[in-house]
Amino acid sequence: MNRKNQQNPSGPRIQLQRAAPEHVIAEPMASQNITTLPDNPEIDRAHRLSRYVWQMAFRVVCFVGAVLIWSAWHSWIAVLPIVAAAVVPWVAVVLANAGNRTGGDVVRPGGAVELYDAVDPHLRDEQEDARAQAYRAEQERLRDQAQRAQEDWQRNGDRSRVWTARNGGRR
Repeated sequence: MNRKNQQNPSGPRIQLQRAAPEHVIAEPMASQNITTLPDNPEIDRAHRLSRYVWQMAFRVVCFVGAVLIWSAWHSWIAVLPIVAAAVVPWVAVVLANAGNRTGGDVVRPGGAVELYDAVDPHLRDEQEDARAQAYRAEQERLRDQAQRAQEDWQRNGDRSRVWTARNGGRR
């Protein structure tokens, strides 16, 4: 018995290899551009905190401005900084939670697979039908190969583990 059959007592193994589909067009791995990467999370958090602090400082200035306007002129114009001071916290929280959205949100992965070459729907359908037919033909070929291998094993395979009357039921 050769070494391969010693490792696998049930007989020689059949290795089925998948051929790469012809319709898949893989692009080479593209390196990522440094300008498309998002900021470091710590830097992004520090930037958002700084922006939030400045917006809250503007809110304080609005309150002080409202008090000064009211004390100097007793005018309804003092309501405008108060309204601004009321709106600023909401805007500040929304902007602080938004984070850095420049550049790095959509990054095309390297080695992207392009499935369709055609823009025309009819041509795309024809290509898809051809791909499906090629897939079915490959599956049928693999099925026939496996069937032939099984029949060959049944005719010539390793029978040392088969229960027979000759050896009295012993292996």
